Amino acid sequence: MITDIFAKRYDELRFNRDWAENVISPTVVQASYIFFEDVQPKLKFTDEFFRRVNLLLSRELGLRSLNEFAELGVDRKTAAETCYLFLSQPFQPFGTWHREPDYFCKTRLSMLELLFRDAEALVRKGYVPAASARNPVDGSKVKTVMTEAIKELKARLRANRTGLDYTNGLLHIASDELTTQRIAAPFWEIVSDPKWAVVEEEMKEAFDRLDHGQNDAFTHAAKALESAIKIISDENGWSTGNERGAANYIDNLVSARNGRFIEVWEADALKAIFSNLRNPHSHGGGSNPPPRLSDSQQTWAIESCMTWIKSLVRRLP
Repeated sequence: MITDIFAKRYDELRFNRDWAENVISPTVVQASYIFFEDVQPKLKFTDEFFRRVNLLLSRELGLRSLNEFAELGVDRKTAAETCYLFLSQPFQPFGTWHREPDYFCKTRLSMLELLFRDAEALVRKGYVPAASARNPVDGSKVKTVMTEAIKELKARLRANRTGLDYTNGLLHIASDELTTQRIAAPFWEIVSDPKWAVVEEEMKEAFDRLDHGQNDAFTHAAKALESAIKIISDENGWSTGNERGAANYIDNLVSARNGRFIEVWEADALKAIFSNLRNPHSHGGGSNPPPRLSDSQQTWAIESCMTWIKSLVRRLP
């Protein structure tokens, strides 16, 4: 199984020594404090959890282990210690294990991402650490611990001017702060509910493609919007099974018989996204292909889809 890691998603990025020493290294060291000093003492993830993270990253990097002693045939550390040391050791320009600055930055950011992603996934599934007589566990506080840790991680990424953000298991290039506060943050919080998993994945694909300069990024955001509209129609029992596209599902939402979930003008605006924007770029253009959208136009389209999804989901009882 291939694991999605920062190092592979952003292979074209290049980090120099200044970034390694003064930006990324302090950030990942601070992240190690967050995870191993704030989260781990309270949530007590097992060594198997860290062994999995070690294995996933080692496999993608083509290493036997992230433990440099293991490379010498001497494995003296637990998986948790291995992950901690891999993440917490500051960049050393002549350290053989750190290699060049670009390698150091990408591999450490990948470790950070995997630790938080797997921990967040466990907590979402209802993880509760094993309790003891001396250490009773309040399950209601587990999610709070993870939420606060992620909040600090995002703040550190921003304060250290990394140009990165962390959202739902992925480190990614950050958008401007105002957009993040008003659109992105509420959107990602809403789609963290498992029933919106397809919407979340399609929107992540949109941003991944946008970050890599691909001209079809916005079409995946439109797919996320269409998925959200279909889910709302299905859950409310408005779908007939005869729908042939997004426009028919939008009709279900605007129907007076169904209680007018959205207004007519909103239905018109939603249909325009698919008929005028998504459809021309999702089908063969023949001898007259549609003009390519600029990065600014793609960003606008993606943020518009996020705003629509956020608005529609918030209307649900």
